[in-house]
Order: sequence, then structure tokens, then C-alpha cells
Amino acid sequence: MEEKRKKDIASPEKTPQWLKTIQLNSWEAELLISALVLYALFQVPDQLDNIALQNFSRGSNLHGLFRIIERAVQLLSFGYILHILVRGIWVASVGLSYVFPQGVDEKALKFKGNFKKELTKSGSLVKMVLRLEELSSIIYGISFIFFGTLVGFGSLLFSFIFFIELIGPILNSNPFMAPVIGMLILFYALLCLIVFIDFLTNGFFRRKNWSADWFYYVALFFRVVTLSFLYRRSLLVLISNTKGWKSYLIPFIVLGISGGFVYLRSTLRDNSTANYYIGAAYGDYNAANYENTRSKDHQLITTIQSDIVSQNTLKVFLKDLRVFGSAYAFEGKLQKTKWDQLTSDSSSLFFNEKLSVKIDDVEIEGLKWFKSQHSSNYEFGFTTFIDINTFEAGPHFLKIGMDTTGMKNASKKLVEEEKYSLQTISNIYFVYDKP
Repeated sequence: MEEKRKKDIASPEKTPQWLKTIQLNSWEAELLISALVLYALFQVPDQLDNIALQNFSRGSNLHGLFRIIERAVQLLSFGYILHILVRGIWVASVGLSYVFPQGVDEKALKFKGNFKKELTKSGSLVKMVLRLEELSSIIYGISFIFFGTLVGFGSLLFSFIFFIELIGPILNSNPFMAPVIGMLILFYALLCLIVFIDFLTNGFFRRKNWSADWFYYVALFFRVVTLSFLYRRSLLVLISNTKGWKSYLIPFIVLGISGGFVYLRSTLRDNSTANYYIGAAYGDYNAANYENTRSKDHQLITTIQSDIVSQNTLKVFLKDLRVFGSAYAFEGKLQKTKWDQLTSDSSSLFFNEKLSVKIDDVEIEGLKWFKSQHSSNYEFGFTTFIDINTFEAGPHFLKIGMDTTGMKNASKKLVEEEKYSLQTISNIYFVYDKP
């Protein structure tokens, strides 16, 4: 067998029988690998999120790159889920074709008109099985192409930003180098643009005699930068086997689906977040609100130390919600809104004016908010300490919400577009066991 394989390798133009056998039975390996990889992929985004939050400052390039990889992994997971679904339909069709080899009995149905034409046009069950076989194999293959492309362009964007930051200190220490450094930046940007055009045109610079020689070395460099050496061959197989003008649509389809997925994933809400706000509006008891009862899998919006508080101080952590940053910019309270440029004074200025913090019906004013990071989830947010010594022992509610009374129309609109009643961000029940 080993000698036969060596002979087959020596004459690659002929497809060996053992490879044909594997190709015919590849669905078994596809399903097994998809199921195992899919299970692993479900764990990856949370792990990437934790690594990024623990090791890189918010808003940094590396933190952003991890976000892109996280989205790429989610896109790959979606592709594998779709593959398993199509394969499931394929397996069911194979079973039916074995039991009922004749397929649909048109005479028994007695359909008329367009319904009869539709049955005739759809063909036999065997043809359906073959079409599903091709479709599932294609989905399995292109899923990694989408994943690789998204990671590749994220890596390309990161490399450009990293290049600018790398030569930034040189420019600061030696202003006379500005023209040279500016030319280097423009040259690198031009190379990135050329590579991007070559990708969109299915290899324009690779097909021309005047550019093939010098562009080869550019392509070698960017294969490493964009990690395209991992998926380039699969993409070329897909493009070269697509006829006519349709092949030129493939790069646009890949970019459109990848970019559309990232956009939708960034804008669509998580059901757990929606459920949290709904529960807060009704004042439900939620274990996610207490550090002594929550787990890493719980939704993180607001926490206090415990459901039974035996200290005179209530420690409150509030996650950095997106609407806060947007309102910062619209209200003009901060000139810059990046996380690493926030201070406790600027946070307190905005929160004390735009947040309503109450215990029962008593408004808590003049709080000091500190930017912080949650100890177990590593999410960024803000921490404040509330003196509750003046309250009676017994049950109380901590209520936090957005106060839109004095907001400008643009900021009010942002709050409304959150689709949740942010006038009640959190409504946390606790018992004060007064010492």
C-alpha cells in the first residue's frame, strides 16, 4: 500500500484510487471533525476575550486584533453549524433514497399545473442527494476561507497601525526624519492597497508580465502578514473552478459576508443582556448581581458584594456600557473618550450628572467613580462606594438608571436606540444586616 502511494505521488496527474475512496467517504470525517471543532470553537471566544482583557489595555491595537479574531472564530462556527445541518439533510435523503429508490411518485400525488412542473424539474431523489453532497462539501471548505480572510484583513490592518506606531518614536526623537518616515508610511500604504486590489481582481498583478516578477516578493511578504498561506490554496481552487464572470464575484462575496457578519455581530443584542434589563425593570432577584453568588458565565452589568450586606459600605461595580461613551461625546463633557484617557474625575462628572443612583427612593449624590476592571470577568467598568450607615436594617433596593432629563436630543436618541429601558439599568435587592 505504501509503495502504491509513493508511485501515486510520483505521478500526481492521475488521481489514485485510495484518494478517490477517501473523497467518497469524506463526509464521515467532515461530520466528526465539524462536531469536535464546533465544540472547541464555542469555548474559544470567551477565552480570547479573557486573554485580551487581562493582558492588553482597552482600545489598544492588540485588543482590537483579538476582537477581530473572536468574530472570525464565531463566523467559522456558524459555517460549521450550517455544514452539519446540510449534512443532516443529506443523511436523511440518503436513507430515503435507499428505502424509496424511485423517489417522488408523481402519479400518486396527481399535482397539476406549476406544482407538477416543479416536481418534474426538481429531478430524482438521487440528484438531490448529489447536490446536497456538493453543497455540504463546499460549505465545509469555504468556511475556513471566510475565517482566514477575516483574520487576514484584521492582521493586515494591525500591521499597518503597528508599523506607524513603531516608527512614531523615531519621528518624535528626530523631527528631521519626518519626510523619510512619511515616505515609508505612504510606501507601505501603497503596498497594502496593491495587495488589496490584487485580491479583489483575482490576481491582476499576478497575471501581468510587467508586474509578476516584482509583485511575487511583495506577495510573499504579505502572505505572512495576512496569514493567507493558510487558506490561499483553497481560495484559488474555488476561483479557478468557477466559470466566467462569476469568479470575479467571489472576493466581493467573501468580503461582504465576512464584513456583514462582523457588523451584525456588533449590532445585534445578546438575549442574556435583554433578559437582564427586563428582569431589572420588574425588580427580579438575580444571582448575577452579587459577587458571592455570581459565576463567570453570568451576565455582567452591575454587581454589589453580596445579597446580605453586613458592612456600612456598599461596593458597586457598573460595566462600561456603550451608551455611556456615546453620550460622553455628544454631551461634550470629555474631549477624548478612550478608556486609557478617562480619569475618576471625568467619570464622576458624567455619572453624577447623567446617572440616577437611588437606594429605595433616596437619591445618592456626589459619588466618586473610579475606572476599574472586574476581578473575575475582566470586563472594564466603574466602581463606587456608597455609605449606607444612615439606612435602617432590612431589605432595600439599589436602583441605577440613566437620567435623560437634561440631555440633548442627540444623546436622548442614543439612549432610546439601546432598545432597553436604560432609565432602569439595574434594580438590585439586598438586605442590610446593620452591624
